[in-house]
Amino acid sequence: MKKSSVVLTTFLLGFASSAFAQAPTPAKPQAAPTAIPTKIAIINMAQAIASTKEGQKAATEINNKFGPRKAEYDKRSQEIEAATNQLNNGRATLSDDAQKKLAADIQAKTTALKRFGEDAQAEMETEDAKVGQELQSKMGALIQQYAIQNGYAVVLNYGDQQSPVLWAAAATWITDDMVKLFDQVHPVKEEAPPAKPPAKPPVPPVTKKQ
Repeated sequence: MKKSSVVLTTFLLGFASSAFAQAPTPAKPQAAPTAIPTKIAIINMAQAIASTKEGQKAATEINNKFGPRKAEYDKRSQEIEAATNQLNNGRATLSDDAQKKLAADIQAKTTALKRFGEDAQAEMETEDAKVGQELQSKMGALIQQYAIQNGYAVVLNYGDQQSPVLWAAAATWITDDMVKLFDQVHPVKEEAPPAKPPAKPPVPPVTKKQ
């Protein structure tokens, strides 16, 4: 997650001139200067997004989608490990041709497994980045709204190794507040549990004929 600092103070500069005016115009009374906010807020952006209900749902969906591929990867990896052990333990009993064939089979399966893992990892990272960008965009909009309404001048992101925040008072943290606000603005529909099948009628006891 990249660092983000939202500066919410805006300066409006107005310029007016009447160089060619024939008569001076009385000066208009100036409005009182607007106080510039000085409060600073700290948020752990990654933690906030992961803690929202929508973030948790997205993580579950990604895990469910790529879970079978992870299981397939582990299965094939175990097969390669078993074949490698067979080759190592059979140096004295297997013929040279058998050893060469087994070694070639291990090499082919290892290459195929590496390609399989790289493809699955790339696809998962692409989907994870897409979902993360959408959630970050939603959270960023709420942070701006929240900061303006609560008089914050700057919102700093804390949570990565390059964060400039070395310490912050507890009152400056807004992570939990943003999680609550996100869940309110972007509620996740609860999926109804599957309906239970109707109970089968009891089977009458079988009586033997005399």
